[in-house]
Amino acid sequence: MFAMQAGKAKGNTWTLSSAYRQWGNIGREGDTVCVLLCMLALHLPIHLFRSSANEEASQCSGRPPPCKACLNTGGCIFDETLDLRRKVAARRTQGELEYYRGLLYSLLETLRSSDEEKARQMLEKIRGNAQLNDLVTVIDAPATDFSDASSEHSKSVGPAEDIPSQHERPVVDAHLRITVEKLCDSPLFQVSSRPWTVVTNDDHIVSHLISLYFTWDHPLLQVVDQELFLKHVATKETNPDCCTSLLVNSILAVASIYSDFPEVFAVPEDETSRGQHFYAEAERLWNAEEGHVSLANIQAVALMSRFLKFQGKDDLSWLMLRQAVQLAQDFGMFTSPRMGHRQWEKMSLRLQHACAITAWGLFILNAQTSLHSRKVAELKPPKHKPYTITALDDGVMWTPYPRFNQVGPVKQPAYLRFVMTKMIDLTEIVADIPDLLFDKGLDMAIGELWIAANKKCVRLQRWLDSLPKDFEADDEKPPQILYLYIGYHHTIMVLFQYFLEHQHFGPTSHPSEFEQARSNQLRSAKQVVHCLRSYHEAYGLRQIPRQILEPTNSSLLVFLSALNEDDSKDAFVELCRFLVAFSKRFALAEEMLRNLENIVQSSRLTLPPEAVAVLDHRGQDTSQWL
Repeated sequence: MFAMQAGKAKGNTWTLSSAYRQWGNIGREGDTVCVLLCMLALHLPIHLFRSSANEEASQCSGRPPPCKACLNTGGCIFDETLDLRRKVAARRTQGELEYYRGLLYSLLETLRSSDEEKARQMLEKIRGNAQLNDLVTVIDAPATDFSDASSEHSKSVGPAEDIPSQHERPVVDAHLRITVEKLCDSPLFQVSSRPWTVVTNDDHIVSHLISLYFTWDHPLLQVVDQELFLKHVATKETNPDCCTSLLVNSILAVASIYSDFPEVFAVPEDETSRGQHFYAEAERLWNAEEGHVSLANIQAVALMSRFLKFQGKDDLSWLMLRQAVQLAQDFGMFTSPRMGHRQWEKMSLRLQHACAITAWGLFILNAQTSLHSRKVAELKPPKHKPYTITALDDGVMWTPYPRFNQVGPVKQPAYLRFVMTKMIDLTEIVADIPDLLFDKGLDMAIGELWIAANKKCVRLQRWLDSLPKDFEADDEKPPQILYLYIGYHHTIMVLFQYFLEHQHFGPTSHPSEFEQARSNQLRSAKQVVHCLRSYHEAYGLRQIPRQILEPTNSSLLVFLSALNEDDSKDAFVELCRFLVAFSKRFALAEEMLRNLENIVQSSRLTLPPEAVAVLDHRGQDTSQWL
């Protein structure tokens, strides 16, 4: 925990000044408040913080008191109750934990919702090094006496029963527990909760979720025009073409998957309930629309489809996606049908651009879903492309939000236009693969189908070669760039998996082709693992984009047939670890793990002991992997 590191000075002395040096933002306004809140969040009594001009000389050497170091600096502060290994400290801490947790919550509420005068008084007291009891008189918290500089007081502390005031305060519900991350969180985009949602009136939560969406989800699959949406959501005025409550709640539902704040759980501490209350509100609003066609409705329904996919509800997700596609067709977004083209031509160029982004986002989502679920859903390409090849530099920056352990935001180009353009190019190749494999291929000889599939591979390889070589040397590529490589390799794995499962295609009837298919799959699976390792090292796994789950699962199943190879075995264990960690956030990942277990049992395979150990940790704490 960075706050623990920030506050720990050498020896047994804790000082606020040492916390500042580690924090690294001494000159920034509000740091006093943030450091204090971090200390309170860790339940550390204020009397442990002591400033000193010479910290090296003030280290207490321990019992028996008084020690020489303390005598040299004025007075010994040795106190057995501060040694957390002792029972007396445990008894004292029991009451303090409840008190400081409640105080922390009250302090945050005062910062957020009090009148300006009250907030100003509180900040002045904090900046004036006021003692804790003085702060209690300002904020809405009980005034319990934990004096802040006397070891005599500490010595007089009796058992927990002798401290009734701590236990008189109601225990703060875990759903409302405020984390250090939330206290120090600074969303990239500030968005008001009103008038957009009735689920929460907390502007910070809404801003947090909107920032998460445009950091981890939107860059990989762009359904809305980011600039246009953020511009209109700030006006607090509903616009059926740009921003509605339905669209905002759909975004909040999707973004909740990437958050650990208690407010995103529809059921307290039930990790599978992330965003369900926002989705329920979006669903209610969509039902009230009665199928009305508008740009914002199309975007919202597409995002609702994605949320259902997160929940592992594939069939419902597919039906919701078909609704979005039908709405977009009625709107005139695609080359066919042409009935809605007149409506398109009446729009401003700016709105046409936003529609083009949505249309291609739907086209990409439709092609990906069709291929992965082995369904044929023919959809003509959109009428217009959003960007020309000469206008791919938009100047938009991307920050891996949130990064609480960073002094300042780490910014790099977002590549939104570039990624969108490359995903369009890739999807134009992929779009008719489902029709080839799952419809036309049923009437083709296996040799003829193999030739057709390899022609697709040539085009896919040409697309991969078109990616700038500079990206290959970048150790911290943003997720959306990594996803371009992952998307290519996932397509290769899915394409050749069809042949490996085909009844007329096997190692006996087509030995060279079978080996080539298996080799292509294995090579792509290894590249996916390489990309995942890069992502893990750069960003961790707490906010892993959902689009990466299917490639992870496909790679895992590919390695299942190559466990006799050491490098494949190591990759398999690593992917197991990823999926177990993902299952804490995605119901879909839990389904993938159950499917893996079923395959292993039915095939009577023997997994590596390391993989078994990882899978046995399901349901337990996996924070060390995140």
